[in-house]
Amino acid sequence: MKKYLFVFLVTGMNLSYSQSRDVNIHNSTSISSQAKYEIIQSSLAARWTFRVDRTCGFISQLVTTQNDSSAWETMPVVSLPKCVSDGKIRYQVFASGLAARHTFLINTDNGKTWRLTTYKDTLGNDANGWFPVEE
Repeated sequence: MKKYLFVFLVTGMNLSYSQSRDVNIHNSTSISSQAKYEIIQSSLAARWTFRVDRTCGFISQLVTTQNDSSAWETMPVVSLPKCVSDGKIRYQVFASGLAARHTFLINTDNGKTWRLTTYKDTLGNDANGWFPVEE
């Protein structure tokens, strides 16, 4: 009887341990330091998947089309400076695991920062864009 109790306890402890282990979620890749484009995905939701042009600061969001395929939709970045296409990496996206509103685009040369914001477009629909953070 003691042997059965021991086996039961050991098995139960092992099962409870396996259920409480943290699962590592793959959410980033390594890119070349000179790569022009990078894909960023928030750990909060797949809908917050962006392609950033690290040279010019242009951002696109991955969307689903009417025929259920995927496409990159250009997003507005308010007051984005004119692109200097010299190949220098100037922009980076930070995606927080706390909330989508803590997703930022930063110019790594001068610190100018934009925040991901949901707003109403001219038709009254919800839209996403990048708006400057006050200095």
